[in-house]
Amino acid sequence: MEPYTVVLSPSPQRTRILLTRGPDEFLRASLPPPVWLSHERALRTLLEGLALVLDQRLRVVLSVDARDACCCLGLTDEWGLGQRSLYYEVEVVSRRVRHRRGRRLRGVDDFADLRPLRLKTECAAADERALEEQGS
Repeated sequence: MEPYTVVLSPSPQRTRILLTRGPDEFLRASLPPPVWLSHERALRTLLEGLALVLDQRLRVVLSVDARDACCCLGLTDEWGLGQRSLYYEVEVVSRRVRHRRGRRLRGVDDFADLRPLRLKTECAAADERALEEQGS
């Protein structure tokens, strides 16, 4: 079974969230920008809640420019590397990537630029699993 992927894209105007599994979308959200968050654990708690609801550890793709990666939303460390927890694993990626199209939800905002980031990390995860299986 394919894992769920959450793509987060913070900007000065809003924070967009896209939850997918394979090519299918399960959730789209447009939240306030990071500077509006008064609680430092807000997004981490949201991700933990999603993982509990879905009963699965989440793959989180944080889409930011390199200069914004350091300590972004409490999901990266001081060097801009993604955090890991029992509920999720964060990968930081550049905002500029393109790929193919799957089933889309309609309604909330435009998420076209976030989908390719999810696919890029899925390919990397598949490569890691293949290497682990060869080592077994």
